[in-house]
Amino acid sequence: MTPDLYDLPMDYYADAVFSEPGRCWRMVYDGEGSGRPMHCPEPVVWVGNHRLAGGRQIRVWSCDGHREGVERAAVATAG
Repeated sequence: MTPDLYDLPMDYYADAVFSEPGRCWRMVYDGEGSGRPMHCPEPVVWVGNHRLAGGRQIRVWSCDGHREGVERAAVATAG
């Protein structure tokens, strides 16, 4: 029997990238089992660059759990 997709742990939603100062760059599943994306609610800890398909880089802010994929990460400061 194949497990239901919503019973599997889901870290982030597809390869959606969101770049706004003070908000984690990853979109996550809403946690209600609907499969809809929402902004990661965790507090920002890191700031760095993320390389998009095609090589373009954008500035992103990240919670501690979504640091993977953030290049040249540095501790984010308030301000």
